[in-house]
Amino acid sequence: MGKENVNLKLNFSFLNCERCIRMGLEQKRNAVVLVSGGADSIPLLYYVVKVIKPEHTLAIHVDYGQRMMEMERFCVTKNIDYLKNQDYNISLEFVDVKWLGKLSTSKLVRDEPVPETPIEKIQDPEAARERILWWWDVVRNLQLITIGLAYAESFDLQSYLKNRRRCVYDVYIGIRRETPVPMKDNTPEFVEEMNHVAEVSTHFGGYKVYAPFISLDKHAIIRLGTMLDVKWEYTFSCYTKPTLWIKHPKLEDKIPVHCGRCSNCRRRHLAFIEANIPDPTPYEYKFEGTIEIKEGVYIDKTALQR
Repeated sequence: MGKENVNLKLNFSFLNCERCIRMGLEQKRNAVVLVSGGADSIPLLYYVVKVIKPEHTLAIHVDYGQRMMEMERFCVTKNIDYLKNQDYNISLEFVDVKWLGKLSTSKLVRDEPVPETPIEKIQDPEAARERILWWWDVVRNLQLITIGLAYAESFDLQSYLKNRRRCVYDVYIGIRRETPVPMKDNTPEFVEEMNHVAEVSTHFGGYKVYAPFISLDKHAIIRLGTMLDVKWEYTFSCYTKPTLWIKHPKLEDKIPVHCGRCSNCRRRHLAFIEANIPDPTPYEYKFEGTIEIKEGVYIDKTALQR
């Protein structure tokens, strides 16, 4: 689905983000999109570029010391190149905040083994409350948004000082409803507070922080991303640091393999099932309905038939 086939007539009302669509209709603004390379932020990038249609989109990938950084950056770069080849005005910046990871207690910034999450524990509230501290990086989403706002204000001030014209960028983040227990910085209240921060901490103000997927479950994002032609093979959700890369059976490219055992891998695979969309992700775990494509690597067999 190319650029010419995507327009605002698509039915995205379930996003509950009418103000985003209205903004795209009323005035051309620019966008800063925070991208991790995962199955939430990459669909967000496609949504902003193809539906909101800013004059210019800046994608930002942040290195906070996460063990998956190489895989994330590979996926982000692939998607930026793909969108550029469709003539979207998009650019990419890499930001280094490894100091944040040095302060973190999260398993995401450590080399220790990641615990396996039993499938039956995915929706267990008590197990989820315990897992939150496994993955909680200190003030990460707050830091990501302030980085986005810093770029937005810089663009605006440079434009104003040069020609007395404002150049407004809004900041988009792919946080969404987490189940069964939400993280504090994945809530509508958090987004509301960030909009207040954006107004009181910048000279001109007028920048907005948007989280269009905040009320969505993951399977809804999988459906939306598929409508927007997201290349799921070039998204990375795993919380481990796999050393295995394989040539994907449907791509002329090597991609990283997901472990299939961490909670994020299991939520990803479950979301594809709930969305009724074949999962093209290679896993080091034999889920039901997968076939072995290389020793110890499995993929949904229906994904290979499309």
